[in-house]
Amino acid sequence: MNVTELERFVEARAIVLPAPFNGATCELSHLDPLKQRLRSARLVMLGETNHFVHEKSDFRLLLSRVLMSEGWTCFLEELGHSDGFRVDRFLQSGDERELARLPSFGYIAHLRSDRDDRPGGILKSESYPTEAFLWEQKRFYRRLRSETVRRGAQVCLAGIDIDGLPGGSYEDIADLIPATASESHPFLEALHRVPNESAADEANRLRTALRLLPDDWPDEIAESLRALSESLEYIAMTYSAQSYDALRPGMAFRETAMKRRFKAAKAKFADAKIVLMAHALHLAKDDAAIKAGGVGPGGGQTSSLGHWLTQEEKEATFSIWMIYGVGEDSQPLANLPRKANFPPHSLNAMLSRHGKALLFFPADAPELFRPPCVVGHMYNALFETSLLLQADVVVFLPEVTPLRRA
Repeated sequence: MNVTELERFVEARAIVLPAPFNGATCELSHLDPLKQRLRSARLVMLGETNHFVHEKSDFRLLLSRVLMSEGWTCFLEELGHSDGFRVDRFLQSGDERELARLPSFGYIAHLRSDRDDRPGGILKSESYPTEAFLWEQKRFYRRLRSETVRRGAQVCLAGIDIDGLPGGSYEDIADLIPATASESHPFLEALHRVPNESAADEANRLRTALRLLPDDWPDEIAESLRALSESLEYIAMTYSAQSYDALRPGMAFRETAMKRRFKAAKAKFADAKIVLMAHALHLAKDDAAIKAGGVGPGGGQTSSLGHWLTQEEKEATFSIWMIYGVGEDSQPLANLPRKANFPPHSLNAMLSRHGKALLFFPADAPELFRPPCVVGHMYNALFETSLLLQADVVVFLPEVTPLRRA
């Protein structure tokens, strides 16, 4: 990419976002060009390039406010199914107790005492930023709730990812079982945890239980059961992996599960305009246009969620990516870096020269953004792609900071 041409484009066409960047308070009036382009869309994908930065929440907050002003009401997130179930109950009721019971963020009452289901092998971490991550998630969910109250509208949310610490769905299912059900019902008997069973055996037992579920019980019971079974199968495949290559089958399984869960959520919220939130590489529009190392979404064995939606399901996806220049994050893996250090030829470094938060549309300069460019993301990993093929909008933040607890 030609640096001079990029600078000319930024000066002429990019929208400068107010500094300091704050997604909760940023004025929306100067984003009318974005609103105009959104009006022909129904499925918007918000792709951050780093989960572990404070500014991710601001990116989501800003775009969610814009989208809600244009009629979007359904949010699907790279988040465990049980987490999503509880967040949605918070969004409907405002009951803060639901946000204290998120299995991915410090809640432990659902965990087994006879088996350790925490990640091991190459995924093991002793410094996961659980408390700070929870605070950031709460900040986002509370603002979604306040926006719905202010607008007099309803918003829904579902988690379409694997439950990283599975078991919360047992509690969710218990809340949904009809009060008239007998304790000796075959389904409830099959639902009981078996002492010292392996994760794979537990997944098999739950698949058997699913066949015993009465047809007239709430549909969410079946979906929670499927999600729990998938989560257990995933951890049996991945949590003891000793190399990144050994993760590939599990990553493919996870991406396939996310596709199924997206489809289930879309059917449930059939008339809603959907916002899908995940890492940008999960939401790539064209996997073939990406060159990257490591083990990415799908593990190289199946297409990413975004590719599947765009190329295989033929959804008219509208993609918004968050890219950043410098700063630090809170990623939990001790052997990987936390400080951004992207090479001078990367898009990150070239945009950093401006020192401003920007929003721009690659389609405004197709000849500039069609050729592949290098983009940096988590762990200082790099990938090469045509921005024109992947993103309808780019939000660039010159600096990011670690997750915060307050």
